[in-house]
Amino acid sequence: MQNVISELKKKVNSLNEKKEDLFKKQDEIRKTIKEKIERIKSMKGENDKLGDEARNLKKERDKENNLVKEGITKIKQLRDKKSFILKKHNIKNPETEHKRIEALERKIETEALSPSQEKKVMKEINDLKKIFGKNSELENITKEIKEATKNFREAKKRADEFHNKLQGLRKDGTYEDYKKLSKEIIVLRKKHKELYKEFTETKKEYVEANEVFRDNLKKLNQVNRKDKVKKNKEKERIDSLNVTKINEMAKEVEDKLKKKEKITTDDLLAFQAQK
Repeated sequence: MQNVISELKKKVNSLNEKKEDLFKKQDEIRKTIKEKIERIKSMKGENDKLGDEARNLKKERDKENNLVKEGITKIKQLRDKKSFILKKHNIKNPETEHKRIEALERKIETEALSPSQEKKVMKEINDLKKIFGKNSELENITKEIKEATKNFREAKKRADEFHNKLQGLRKDGTYEDYKKLSKEIIVLRKKHKELYKEFTETKKEYVEANEVFRDNLKKLNQVNRKDKVKKNKEKERIDSLNVTKINEMAKEVEDKLKKKEKITTDDLLAFQAQK
């Protein structure tokens, strides 16, 4: 049983060391978390300001990006409409038709045409101008495409500017440190939770092992006490027997002395022991 007690004590001591080590690690992490939270609190005012600025920049950037998307959709619709008109009039290159109008107008101005020829050329010019001239459907669509393209480019430029400002803000030391500390605290809290769970389980094991150890130690002490009582009784019994024997031997010595018989060394020892 002594071996069992020894093994149980080793187990209890080992669990106690592990428990104390886990508690120490927990405490260190708790202190580290506290320090980082204090740092975050000191940075919060500046970070809130940067956060508000970042949200405003993001809002403006998203607003411009929506205009960019709308512009792309509008330009595509206008180009599709322009392509439909060109296809309807079987025109492949509008620029060529513009040059034709200019050439026909010069022809009227510079050449001596008969009335019927001039009438024919004027009809052709008017027909072409209905399609390509000022205020024509194609001309208006072309202007709309130019305007939409201009608006698209301006919105894209503004969106890029807001995006670049936002990126620059995010690279700011305070903002990055705040984000970094926040992530570190999340990781540390997770680690602390894991350690706490392990500590709780180890503490439970320690308490259970310690109870088993104490129960066994109590049993061993009870066995030892019984053995001691038994040994004491045995000693008392032996001592009692020895006293009786010594008294008997002393009486024999006295008898020998009275009878003036020879006394041995053992007789003398017995006689002295009685005194």
